[in-house]
Amino acid sequence: MVHFDLLLPEGGAPGALWSAVDVLRELNALARVRAPRDALPAASWRLLGADGRAHRWHAQTCIDEDERRHARRPQPGPRVLLVAPLVMQSIPALQKLVRRNAASVELVRRRFEAGSLIGACGTGIWLLAQADCILSAPIPWLYQSGFEKYFPGVRMEAREPIVAERGCVCAVAPSLLHALVLHLARYAGLADLAHAGAEKLLLNTERQALSAAMTGTQVMGQARDTPLYLAQAWMQAHAAQPLRLADAAAAASVSERTLTRLFHQHSGMTPLKYLQGLRVQRAQMWLEGTFRSVDEIARDCGYGDTSAFCRMFARATGTSPQRYRDRYTFRGPRARWRLQETSLPEA
Repeated sequence: MVHFDLLLPEGGAPGALWSAVDVLRELNALARVRAPRDALPAASWRLLGADGRAHRWHAQTCIDEDERRHARRPQPGPRVLLVAPLVMQSIPALQKLVRRNAASVELVRRRFEAGSLIGACGTGIWLLAQADCILSAPIPWLYQSGFEKYFPGVRMEAREPIVAERGCVCAVAPSLLHALVLHLARYAGLADLAHAGAEKLLLNTERQALSAAMTGTQVMGQARDTPLYLAQAWMQAHAAQPLRLADAAAAASVSERTLTRLFHQHSGMTPLKYLQGLRVQRAQMWLEGTFRSVDEIARDCGYGDTSAFCRMFARATGTSPQRYRDRYTFRGPRARWRLQETSLPEA
C-alpha cells in the first residue's frame, strides 16, 4: 500500500489536495474491482497542516471508516508527500509566503532526504526549490522571471508539463493535478493501476479519435483535405478489414509511391506501420475494457489468423494480448460483473 501525505502549507490552495483524494479513491476502486478479496486498499492518505501535523480538515477527506483507519495507521510501504500550490498575489508576496512556510520547507527537505517521493504543482514547486530538492522544474511562463531571480540554480523546463527527477515530480499547473498524482502512483509501485486510472481520469485524444472511427463516425482532425489525412481517416475506418496499400492510396487519390513518401515525411513510418499501430490501439482498448476473446479482437483488427495477430501485438507491446489484459483490465472477473448485474433490484 502506498501512503500519501497531502501537505497544505500556509496560503495553500486546498482544492488541489481534494482533487488528489479523488484520484486516490479512483485507484482504490479499480484495485477492489481487480482483486475484491484483498483487504488492503492500494493507497491511503492524510491531510497535513503547515506544521506537518494532521490538519483539522483531515476528517473531511475520508468518507468511511476504512479510509479513516488506514490514514491513522498507514501500512508499511512507499511514502509520497504531495504539496499544494500557493495562492499568489505577486512574485514578492509569493516569496514572502515561501519564507513564512519554513516548517513546511523543512518537512519537504526531511522527507526528500528520507527517500519519500515528493510531488508539487504550480507555485507549490517554490517550496521544493526552497528545500533544495530539485535541479529542474516546469515553471509557468508568467512566473519564470521571478523564479529565476530567487532560484537561479534551478533549471526551468518550458517544454515538458511534468518533470520527474531525483524522486521529485513537478507539474507546471494545478490543472495537471490528476496527471501528477497518477505519475506519483506509478513511481511508487502502482504502475498498472495508474495506467488504468489515466484512461478513466485523463483525456486520451488518440483513443478518443480512434473510438469515433471504430463506431463509424468520421475522425475529427485538421487539414482534412490533404492526402495523408484522407488516407489515415480511411485506414481508421477500415482497420477491421484486410487492407492493401492500393486501397488506401485510392481513397486519398494519390499513387502508392506518393502515399508512402507522405507517411515517411510526416510520421516517420510506413503506411503498414501506421496501420499496425491503429490495430494495436484498438486491441488495447478492447483488452482493457471488454471481455471479448482474443480471437474476436484479432478478427476485428483485420487478422484472420489469431497467431499472426498475437505475434504482431507482442512485437509492438512486448507482451501477449492475454498478459496485457491481465495487467491493465478495468474489470474484475466476469462472474463478479454478472453477479452484480443480476442482483440489481427491478424497477
